[in-house]
Amino acid sequence: MELIGLLALSILLGLRHGIDLDHVAALADITGGSSGSKKERMKLSLWYAGGHEAVVFVLGCSILLFAWTVPIWADHWMGKAVGITLIFMAILILIGRRNGSGVYWSRGIAIFQKLRRRNDEPFTFTRRNVFTVGVIHGIGAETPTQLLLFTTVAGAAAANHGMLAVAAFSIGLLLSHTLIAIVSLWFHDLAKKIRPLLPVTMYAACLFSFVLGVSYLLE
Repeated sequence: MELIGLLALSILLGLRHGIDLDHVAALADITGGSSGSKKERMKLSLWYAGGHEAVVFVLGCSILLFAWTVPIWADHWMGKAVGITLIFMAILILIGRRNGSGVYWSRGIAIFQKLRRRNDEPFTFTRRNVFTVGVIHGIGAETPTQLLLFTTVAGAAAANHGMLAVAAFSIGLLLSHTLIAIVSLWFHDLAKKIRPLLPVTMYAACLFSFVLGVSYLLE
C-alpha cells in the first residue's frame, strides 16, 4: 500500500510539474507556430515532451543511484538557457510572416536559410530542435532542484521504490504535457476559424513566451 501511495503521489507531482510556465509556453509555441496538420503538430509536442521526460528520468535515477546533483551554478545558467529558447521560439513566430505553404518565417530566418543554402526549406520547428528544447527545459528552470527534493523523499525507503517513483513522475509529466498540447491545439485552431486573418492565441502565446523568457534571463 505504501508503494501504491508513493506512485500515486509521484504521478500527481509529475502532473503538477508539467504545468510549469516554461512548459506551457513552449508547447503553446510549438502547437501554434509550426506548420502542418494537427497530427504533425501534436507529434512535435510529444518530441518536446520526450526530450524533457528523458532528461528528468536520467537525472532522477542518477540522484538515486549515484547521489549525483546538478551544481547550483549549472542550474542557474541552464535556467537562462531556458529563457533564451523561449525568446527564440517567440521571435520565430511573432515577427514572422506566413507564406503560401503555411510556414512562419521572417527576413532574418530567410537570411539564415541562404547561409544554409537550403532556401526551399524555410526554417521552422522540427523534431530535432523541439527535442533539444525539451532537453534544455528538463535540465534548467528549477527542474533539478524540484527533482532532488522529490527523489530524496522517494528513495528514503528503498532505491528500487525510488526508481519506480521517478518513472511514475515522468509518466505524470508526459500526461500533463500531452493534455496541454491538446488544449493548445484546440484553442489555436478555434481562433483561426473565428478570425482566420488574426490567430489571436498564437500571438498571445508568443508574447507570453517572450516575456517569460526575459524574466528567466533577469533572474
